[in-house]
Amino acid sequence: MKNRFPLLILLSALVLTVPACRSNKSIKNIHEGEIYYNIKYISNPSSFSSEFLPKELVVSFRNDLFTTKFRAPFGNLGLTTVINPKEGIYDTYLNILSFKYFYEGTQRDMQPGFSSMKDIQISETGRKSVICGLNCRQARVTLKDSSASRYIWYTNDIKVDEPNRGTPYKDVDGVLMEFFYIMGKAEIEFTADEVFARQVPDKYFAKKTDYKKVSKSYLDALILKMISF
Repeated sequence: MKNRFPLLILLSALVLTVPACRSNKSIKNIHEGEIYYNIKYISNPSSFSSEFLPKELVVSFRNDLFTTKFRAPFGNLGLTTVINPKEGIYDTYLNILSFKYFYEGTQRDMQPGFSSMKDIQISETGRKSVICGLNCRQARVTLKDSSASRYIWYTNDIKVDEPNRGTPYKDVDGVLMEFFYIMGKAEIEFTADEVFARQVPDKYFAKKTDYKKVSKSYLDALILKMISF
């Protein structure tokens, strides 16, 4: 009886620390599919409740092709990035109600919206875990002009090339499973909830039409307004 309590404590800790995550089949070593992330607003400068702000992040991938969709629960409001190196596409698209804008980036550009995370420092902690059935590593993130550290988790079990191109995490050689973005005064936390091995249509990685081309600084300002409106 006396030895049961340490075991119960250990089992409880495991239940608390292993993230719940769904997948449609074995997802190790896949090179094409989608990841759905839950969103939590650690800091929300908006006058609206976080219930009305973008609540889902979806990353679609195939080898070195990526599309990221940051979507609100209602209305035509969201942010999409498309990375297609073969076609020279490094675009960021913003929908705000009836307005549609895009910035045509290059392979060296950081995408608009991430100016608050410029020059972050990333270092390995040596910690490992399993998230969504994938082996993951932890890294420490230190922001410029800040001594405070935050932590992210990433995996090498998804076989894609340069998955963080154009983001503040470009130096992380793996697919992010738990991470954060600071966009202006907003801090947003993302946690992988579903990982699917599935075919992704070619149109996901194509240049979009009917968007007005704008400068990076202009789109950056619009993104920060969308987050903090």
